[in-house]
Amino acid sequence: MTNSVESKKITLNNPKDMTMEEAQSLAEKIAYVEAGVKKMKEHLKMFVELNGPVEVGDLVWDKHPSQSWQWTTEAKRSFAEMIAIEGMNPWEYISFSSADLKKLGWSDSVISQYAKSKINNSFRSKKKDN
Repeated sequence: MTNSVESKKITLNNPKDMTMEEAQSLAEKIAYVEAGVKKMKEHLKMFVELNGPVEVGDLVWDKHPSQSWQWTTEAKRSFAEMIAIEGMNPWEYISFSSADLKKLGWSDSVISQYAKSKINNSFRSKKKDN
């Protein structure tokens, strides 16, 4: 069984000449395409789980491993000590993630006494605040 995909023509106007309505239409089309890509990836993932990797050109769609590390409090301390024993400054290698800092429950004004804030603006969509 095949699913038909509704075709939507995408016309890109010069951003300087676009109206708000044209920009909104473009944003709707982007959301539509991204939702479609997400659904297609879910289907391809199920196929790969059932049948194995899919090769297309120089790409291989499969489950590829990624590595992360889980640290106990004691292990973090020992690791920092080993870096120092090697003659390096452990604080040049150890960082604090935003998620970890949020767990502290401290305000930005408290954290800013110790660290410089860096704000990155990434172009993406997000849900409206209600």
